[in-house]
Amino acid sequence: MKPKFAFNRRSLLYAFGIASVSSVLPAQVTRAGKVVVANPGESRFMFANAEQAWLTPCKLTADDSGGTLSAFELSAHPQTGPQLHVHHREDEWYFVLAGEFIFKAGGESHNLRAGGSIWLPRGIPHTWANISTEDGKLILVCQPGGFEKFFDEMGRELATVDSEHTREKMKEVMAKYGMELLGPPLFKPLRQGH
Repeated sequence: MKPKFAFNRRSLLYAFGIASVSSVLPAQVTRAGKVVVANPGESRFMFANAEQAWLTPCKLTADDSGGTLSAFELSAHPQTGPQLHVHHREDEWYFVLAGEFIFKAGGESHNLRAGGSIWLPRGIPHTWANISTEDGKLILVCQPGGFEKFFDEMGRELATVDSEHTREKMKEVMAKYGMELLGPPLFKPLRQGH
């Protein structure tokens, strides 16, 4: 008598995550196969807006990594941070280089100083702020790559809109990149005048 549900060994291994799933992943994610260097003060992505270039110099682009990730050195003035938001496409990893930051994610608060890090999987609402009295710096790694395009578009769009329409423009650009704007920043927004 044959069993109703027949599994071959490979299907069973995939179901338990034991076998590699690289053969079933989309073909667009490939390795670039090249060494990439970003010197101090250098951005590998040329942002159209000077304020955005200061906020998020890109140290590794999606093109550099074959689409697997993008990396940034974020700058934040004291008492500033992003709006409360959620990503539906990217996972994020933050590493504190300088300053002290509060991260609010999934209903929890985490204070991190230089050397601390936090992993924020997609789907978890979050925000953060530099709570020190000096400019702070973070390393941000986004997976998959391409987030530099969001930062560039947000910088360009917010430079052309008045403060009365900032929230609507942010919602529009965020939606284009698979995010939702959920609420205000903890203190002041990252961008001056917004």
